Amino acid sequence: MASKPVRSALTIVMDLLVLTAVCATIGIVVRFFGVLASTSIGESYLRFASALRIPAGFKAVATPYGGSFDVDASVTVAFALVAEWALSVARRRA
Repeated sequence: MASKPVRSALTIVMDLLVLTAVCATIGIVVRFFGVLASTSIGESYLRFASALRIPAGFKAVATPYGGSFDVDASVTVAFALVAEWALSVARRRA
C-alpha cells in the first residue's frame, strides 16, 4: 500500500518532465523561425521558454529562416526525456 503514493509522485514528476520537454520544443521551433520569434507572442513565449532551458553553454546555430537553432534547449529536451524514461523504469519497479 505504501508504494501507491510513491508511484503517484513519480507520475507527477514524469508528467512535469514531459511538459517541460514539450514547452522547450515549442521554444526551439519559435526561435528557429525568426519571423515567429520577432512577434510579440513569440518574444513572450521565448522569455518563458528560456526559463526552462538548461544553460549548457552551447552557441546557437543560425538558420536560413532568420532565426537560430537553440542547442541548449535541445539538451534540455534530451535530458528531460531521458530522466522521464529513467523514472518510468523506477515507477514500474515501485
